Amino acid sequence: MAADVNSYDTWFCAQVQAALEDARSGTPQVQVMQAAQALIDAKREVEPKS
Repeated sequence: MAADVNSYDTWFCAQVQAALEDARSGTPQVQVMQAAQALIDAKREVEPKS
């Protein structure tokens, strides 16, 4: 089990480092929240109220 933990820790650190070094631009938080709200609103329109 310790080997699995060490392996996961190594993998996780590599993923974090790769994300930190990623030069692509991100998505603005406002845009993400607007998209999420649109999904919520669409779901509410489809489901009948109980």
